[in-house]
Amino acid sequence: MDVLTLGFMQRALVACVVVSAVAPLVGTFVVQRGQSLTGDGMGHVAFAGVGLAFLVGVAPLVGALALTVLAALALYRTERSGLAGDLSLALVFYGGIAAGYLFATRSGGGLNAVLGLLFGSALDLTWGQVAAVVALALVVLVAVVALYGPLVALAFDESAARVAGVPVDGLVLTLTLVVALVVVGGMYALGLLLVSAMMVIPVAAAAQVATSYRATMRLAAAIGAGSAAVGLLAAYAGDATPASSIVLVAIGCYVVATVVRARRRRPRAAGSVAS
Repeated sequence: MDVLTLGFMQRALVACVVVSAVAPLVGTFVVQRGQSLTGDGMGHVAFAGVGLAFLVGVAPLVGALALTVLAALALYRTERSGLAGDLSLALVFYGGIAAGYLFATRSGGGLNAVLGLLFGSALDLTWGQVAAVVALALVVLVAVVALYGPLVALAFDESAARVAGVPVDGLVLTLTLVVALVVVGGMYALGLLLVSAMMVIPVAAAAQVATSYRATMRLAAAIGAGSAAVGLLAAYAGDATPASSIVLVAIGCYVVATVVRARRRRPRAAGSVAS
């Protein structure tokens, strides 16, 4: 395809596919723990970090990474201190968006650039930014592979994992930090408001048809990567925004998976009635 010979499409494709393939690997654990909105909270804090970066004159990636790591530590502390999880996330949500807008307006000319990162700008990426995205994704992938067993135990039953000797507190903190890395890594490609969708939607789609937890992870990563490729090409062909197209394709995959699951169940139901 001629479109794939274009430099900006190559950069966008690499960044979007990498982020959309890695995000569901983390999302599988987050969804299982009932914390699907954690990524959204981190996205709001990253917005504050980007605004602060423009205000003090450093790279947006540095500001976003610094504040999301601090937010991950704060979120972990507040949850472990007994504050309800939804209340902790609410504080992160509202505090992040308020601080981000404050910093952005104070930075003057950086306001439009900060707002642009909310929905991503995949077609404007440089190879340096793509390299940063890939590097963060590799860190996330290594963490997931290295800690897969303990993370599965944590996701299914935190109390049982603690009794079994799994270092639950450290794992919860690590998982929160990994979510923060996914959000920051997807900031340029998918945007701070939509990157968390790729941690949840592909997992929800895969869970409809997969037969095991490991299969769910693999299929979710494949759905994420496929949605990124198809959504990006569709956005180019239809002159649409890449991030929104990618998320909509992922939602389409969820709808298809739901239909497939319903069709699989129908013959079983008919057989049980006949017997």
